Amino acid sequence: MVPLLRIAAVAATFPIVLAACQRSDGTPEERRPVRTVVVAPHGAPALAEFSGEVKPRVETRAGFQVPGRITQRLVEVGQTVKAGQPLATLDAQDYRLAADAANAALTAAQVDRDQQRADYRRFEELQAKGFISQAELDRRRASLDAAEAMHRQAAASAHSSGNQTAYSVLRAPHDAVVVGIDAEPGQVVAAGQSVMRLARIGAKDSDGEKEVLIGIPEQQLALLKAASDVQVRLWAGGAPIKGKVREIAPVADPATRTFPARITLIDPPADVALGMTATVAFTMSTARPTAVIVPLQALQAEGGQTHVWLYDSASQSVQRRAVRIDNVAGNDVVIGDGLKAGDVVVTAGVHQLKEGQPVKLLSQTTELAPAAPETLRPPKPGTAR
Repeated sequence: MVPLLRIAAVAATFPIVLAACQRSDGTPEERRPVRTVVVAPHGAPALAEFSGEVKPRVETRAGFQVPGRITQRLVEVGQTVKAGQPLATLDAQDYRLAADAANAALTAAQVDRDQQRADYRRFEELQAKGFISQAELDRRRASLDAAEAMHRQAAASAHSSGNQTAYSVLRAPHDAVVVGIDAEPGQVVAAGQSVMRLARIGAKDSDGEKEVLIGIPEQQLALLKAASDVQVRLWAGGAPIKGKVREIAPVADPATRTFPARITLIDPPADVALGMTATVAFTMSTARPTAVIVPLQALQAEGGQTHVWLYDSASQSVQRRAVRIDNVAGNDVVIGDGLKAGDVVVTAGVHQLKEGQPVKLLSQTTELAPAAPETLRPPKPGTAR
């Protein structure tokens, strides 16, 4: 009895399925809603943008030239210092004792040299009168030469000991801002060990410039060679600052696997402070005065070819159009061939369309304004790119 009921239930569903197929075949094809944009020519598009930090062009790691225990630190982070200003001191007692010993040795060598000179003059007179031989005079001359050499050695040793004592005071090598402290009083440091980090300022040459340090992924190194303009925007606000690529490291950073690059700020405002966060946008140079840009979501790849869907207002349908991509700039794509100004491109629902399919606009068509692309605008702090 149960099998008969199941057969009857299955048989009862066949008319429903057939009826559904008949309704689908007999009704006109449904118009699929889509979003579109009108292609408009742009200026040079943004090729890429990166977040970075404002850094000094020259950052010196200052340290003592001699080892010892730090007794005093005379400056704080953020303080402006002048060339030659004391920054920190070492315990110099041992160096002063060594200098005293060297000076005493110099005095003894000087006395011996003077005595040898007086003796040699007397022996010269005796040899002229025939009281001593020429060989004896030569021996006296050798003794004088040795005394003079010992005096020069003692003088050099005393000078070196004096330098060692002077090196116990760390002085600023140039006008700078203290940006970091690496050692504190009571710490024993080796010769050359970093004690403070100094950012050079106020230099008449380029050493006092401010730069933005960024990291460039390896896949974008070749693209950035086409950059004709660099714009820097601070997250703190303000007008864009023109920049210039000063250097790109030939070796990737082992931690981030990106290539460090330094962007020099050209005539930055006085309120640009070291450590500020900035966004660097590279603008691509093109052979054409304008470029055609479409959103990335308007593209569809199929069969090894990239194409877009164009909307025909007369037939209210879409047609496929093959395009050639020049570059990708963030969420925008620079089209090298296949589109012209005025074409209406579908930007949403492209993966569900077919050739000649009737569509309806989901909302009023918007136009790609020829203003700067979105990639030129810096992201809000805290947002991921």
